Amino acid sequence: MEDWGLNLGERIAAVTGRLCLEPDSADGQMQLCHSVWMASDKIILWGRTEKCLKETTEEIRQMGTECHYFICDVGNREEVYQMAKAVREKVGDITILVNNAAVVHGKSLMDSDDDALLKSQHVNTLGQFWTTKAFLPRMLELQNGHIVCLNSVLALSAIPGAIDYCTSKASAFAFMESLTLGLLDCPGVSATTVLPFHTSTEMFQGMRVRFPNLFPPLKPETVARRTVEAVQQNQALLLLPWTMNILILLKSILPQAALEEIHRFSGTYTCMNTFKGRT
Repeated sequence: MEDWGLNLGERIAAVTGRLCLEPDSADGQMQLCHSVWMASDKIILWGRTEKCLKETTEEIRQMGTECHYFICDVGNREEVYQMAKAVREKVGDITILVNNAAVVHGKSLMDSDDDALLKSQHVNTLGQFWTTKAFLPRMLELQNGHIVCLNSVLALSAIPGAIDYCTSKASAFAFMESLTLGLLDCPGVSATTVLPFHTSTEMFQGMRVRFPNLFPPLKPETVARRTVEAVQQNQALLLLPWTMNILILLKSILPQAALEEIHRFSGTYTCMNTFKGRT
């Protein structure tokens, strides 16, 4: 197995989020799980859908890696703390935490249900507070650990029609930025934030940009592979693809009026009009 660059011989990874193997196409979260599997001795899966978790767990076990799953809503603080205790008692200490859980509703503010807005913030943002608080103390004690956040480039460049998602991702980015800086003087413990462009999974199904050949969606396996590589190299921030760095640069130097015209020209202004993804 590949070494994630951590100190302990045994690497136990916890992956939060919806993990499901689909018959015809591999879901992005499933690809992430497979990449983590190749670099870990044990994998713990958290999610809300037992059927998906069970299928993924069985597939990983067939590949020769110990894998366990727990039903857990990461947006529920008390449930996270209870499940974290159960994980430690049943499996052991977590040395790699992958925060991957996310929901999107794809509506404007005025068209959004209040409960749906709250759900996005609880799962996408606050869930990372609870999971990190649950596992980070032991990592610091062992001087061995890595916190990984699968975020989105929308954390830095928002679009209409996904106001709940963009807000939650921006909050999660600030959380990870502060956490990463706070870990600078903590030996053996690091953090990685991944900001991918639109990835070809069901989550954002139907989203369309004006020039798909110029800005093609990322393949889930590419995001998964590059995420593992970033962790191995202790890379604090990864934008995918590399052209997203240009977007961030332009946003920092161009006036708002120019940015608005870029949004209109590229189609990002209306890309969520055809959204029909899943939450």
